[in-house]
Amino acid sequence: MKKMFRYVLLVFVFLMLVACGKPDSQKAFEKNFKQTITDVSKKMKDGNEVSKMLAGILEKGSYKVNKVNEEKNMAELDVTIKSADFVKYMTEYLVALKPLFDSNMGEEAFQKKSLEYFENLTKKELDYTETDVTVHMEKVDGEWKVINTEDVLTAIFGGLTDAAADFN
Repeated sequence: MKKMFRYVLLVFVFLMLVACGKPDSQKAFEKNFKQTITDVSKKMKDGNEVSKMLAGILEKGSYKVNKVNEEKNMAELDVTIKSADFVKYMTEYLVALKPLFDSNMGEEAFQKKSLEYFENLTKKELDYTETDVTVHMEKVDGEWKVINTEDVLTAIFGGLTDAAADFN
């Protein structure tokens, strides 16, 4: 009788664990987030030394899914994305280069100063920014797709895309 009770209890616990799994939309978001970081990082690593260093900084970002509301073919995920404070660092970078711009520096001086700045940046403890994003997803042909990818990318880059748009 005790063995039978143990097996029933074990099956019950197993079913509870399976039932408590992540929603499909969350799994799709997590997979797509990781793939996006990998793709962007890979493209950056194919560039110059500065791009490679920026890729390393980008890869240190993370996310946390706080809440999922999934109904039929639509889902809304409340996500916090943590990324390096690219706005702060790019502002510092431009300030550091201003004297060289004013003196009509050559390409070589620009490259050297850029490399120096980003080498120092990768060696220090970075400041991070956390951005709360409401991720909207839609199920298309059986697969969950992020609808507002631009909002997610802005958060991944620490608000840099918004700052660049404001600058123009």
